[in-house]
Amino acid sequence: MLKDLLLDMYDFTCWGRDLILEQAAKLTPEQFVEETRFPIKSVKETLVHTLSAEYAYRVRCMGLPYEPVKPEDFADLAAVRTRWQAEEAEMRKYLSGVSDDELQGSVTYKVSTGEEFTRQRLLLLKQLLFHSMQHRAELAQMVTEFGHSPGNIDYTLFYMSKQAA
Repeated sequence: MLKDLLLDMYDFTCWGRDLILEQAAKLTPEQFVEETRFPIKSVKETLVHTLSAEYAYRVRCMGLPYEPVKPEDFADLAAVRTRWQAEEAEMRKYLSGVSDDELQGSVTYKVSTGEEFTRQRLLLLKQLLFHSMQHRAELAQMVTEFGHSPGNIDYTLFYMSKQAA
């Protein structure tokens, strides 16, 4: 049951991300890296930060080491999109195979400062979803300010689009 809910919420996360990526593709190369008023500064940096966090939460849930994904690793939006497609495939594989018992279990991991945490897997996955939502909202505003709104990114629209398919 938890797995089904997580997969639905991850579908929503990917749907919203793809709406953002469609609009980000309309930006000039200068706009893509231009500093904005938002905390992570540029569209590129915010996309990469969000991708890096998604990757981090997945590998932490799996008990694997994490190496940060960095903006300088990506020449352009196409490179970000390619890496994200690969990460999405890995995340879907993980979510499809994880059991409710595993989701209730805990993992211990270290962050970049060396600090160690023990967290429930389900908590890490919830954090992934809400973290993505926060940055998706910021990205929606960023691309809107560049003249390319993704439109409404609410769950209801995602649900309606799923029903229509």
